[in-house]
Amino acid sequence: MKLSPSAARVAFMIQLQTRGSATDVARIQHVVHLFRGHRLPCTWSVAGCCSLESIEQMGIQHSTDSVALTIGTDNVVPQQFRETLRKRLAAMRSCGDVNIQLVAGDPAALRPHSAILAEQGILAVLSNSDERACPSSHTPLPCGLWQMNFGAQIPRRSWLASLLSGNQAVLRQISKMSAMDQPLLVSIDASAVAHTSARSLQQLDKLLQSISLSASRQEVNIVTIGEIVAGLTASRVSRPQQSILRAA
Repeated sequence: MKLSPSAARVAFMIQLQTRGSATDVARIQHVVHLFRGHRLPCTWSVAGCCSLESIEQMGIQHSTDSVALTIGTDNVVPQQFRETLRKRLAAMRSCGDVNIQLVAGDPAALRPHSAILAEQGILAVLSNSDERACPSSHTPLPCGLWQMNFGAQIPRRSWLASLLSGNQAVLRQISKMSAMDQPLLVSIDASAVAHTSARSLQQLDKLLQSISLSASRQEVNIVTIGEIVAGLTASRVSRPQQSILRAA
């Protein structure tokens, strides 16, 4: 797909966590294949090897996709957090050929562990908190990390929002973030969507179709969160070098 540098940017994250039953897995597969049918790259947020193996068995992961590890802190001390994170990352890498540089969790709880996250090769924390008023898609964290903020969530959490046209709200948010020269990050809870009504699934299909069509017209660039983070990290690293050159 040819990208237009002036087009709005959209990145999707799919939270892939099942309740364990065969029915639940089948429903989630339906949602994921619905998403995949429109050939949109995404970031998979998984809790561990089981979810990663499910992606590989379904054959739905593309080479352009990125993977984020869902983590919590549970009030653990730094040394325990370091060891737990190291083991989970090692387990994920042994399950498949993936390079985990993203984690999904509560930024406020993970912020004190920024040094440990950076030490383990993590570049960004994908916020799972409901921050509707956040003015930016990204916020700097200590140790060179980034906090990535979602401007749209599917299904929408507020009962008031459910009364409104969810698709129109997402499309308006794309335009709003584009005007600010920032990407719109969209979080999709596959399990929650899988257990909604057939009408909600139809709305999701229409939204993805609309965004896919816009991408084919070069009105929207579909990127991954990993690509956005890589660009942010590169720009942060290059700034000191530029200042040195100017000083010289």
